[in-house]
Amino acid sequence: MIHTMRNKAAWCLLAVFLLSYLPGDAQVLTGLNRYRKNERKEKKFDMALHKRLYVGVYGWQFMSNPMSIRVRDTRYFDQLDFDTKTSGYEIDTSFTVQSRMVKSLSAYLGTSVPLAMPTDKSMLCLDIEANVLAGALTYDTVRVPLYYKDLALAETIPFMVGSVPVSFNYKYGGDASLSKDHRTLLSAGAGIATSYIMIDDGTSSEALIKAVPFVKAEVGFVLGVAIKLRGTAYLGNYNLIDYTSPEVTTAMGVIERKYSGPLGYNLSVIVMPLSLGWEKAYVR
Repeated sequence: MIHTMRNKAAWCLLAVFLLSYLPGDAQVLTGLNRYRKNERKEKKFDMALHKRLYVGVYGWQFMSNPMSIRVRDTRYFDQLDFDTKTSGYEIDTSFTVQSRMVKSLSAYLGTSVPLAMPTDKSMLCLDIEANVLAGALTYDTVRVPLYYKDLALAETIPFMVGSVPVSFNYKYGGDASLSKDHRTLLSAGAGIATSYIMIDDGTSSEALIKAVPFVKAEVGFVLGVAIKLRGTAYLGNYNLIDYTSPEVTTAMGVIERKYSGPLGYNLSVIVMPLSLGWEKAYVR
């Protein structure tokens, strides 16, 4: 009896061993494993970060915020009074002007890191960039009344920002699928730009480091190469200039300046140079 049970156990082990190597439906465990591996493989997508590289070749910054200025000056009646600094007429006044960005130019380099592809031509991703913005702050000429002749005050203040924006985006079209068949390019996203802000107002002020939230939207087409137009809105209010002369009781010229507000809006042209290597027909 015991001998018969041992024989049956041996035959069962042999059957299981053989079934594990049989092809087709009989190979239950191995076939199931293969199915799961294939299923996982189908869900993968091509990262191809180099093919997702983009360049902001030109950008315009739009920014307009109030600037408060305090000016002290002296008008002398004649050259002798000017030379001896006597009998002068002093004016100390404060006013507010609308300061705007002019001569702006921005450029950046970035790539998209895919996180998921809900469909063949849509993608959730992270955009990681390096961005540079240069321009100047200016305002309409202000005339400060003096005794004989008004003081005409006008300034052009250099403004520069270097930033590393990181954003979460939804993209639809060729820049998601890496296919030239998907010619329309649409995307929207939001993120944070860690920014290094420099404003040269002649006061040797220190640069500012700010974490600036922003939202953005893009629209574009594949015309041999992928070209997009991006609009970015920077959120929040920032104290950009807060200057008071260390010799405020005796100094002349601009003795106080306050400037704060949002960083405004940016409109940029984007080119994806390596889109020339996108596939004509998309293959998953």
